[in-house]
Amino acid sequence: MKNRKPRRPSGRWIYYILEDGILWPCPVRWEWESGYDGWLPFYFSPTLEFVAGDPAKAWRVPGSGNRPARRLHWPEAA
Repeated sequence: MKNRKPRRPSGRWIYYILEDGILWPCPVRWEWESGYDGWLPFYFSPTLEFVAGDPAKAWRVPGSGNRPARRLHWPEAA
């Protein structure tokens, strides 16, 4: 029986990092990592490096409407 990986987080996601005293919003691209056995957020840093981030620190960008931004719920982030 083949193990199925969970669904990729949907929507637009942002990863905020502090670089040179400036808070940078970096768009996230989710990629499956077999060693981690889960989806990890990868983002382009202000120095144009493609970096893996902490899933607990990724923020979902709200779509239309007045919903607030929210974090991805990970059990270890609680």
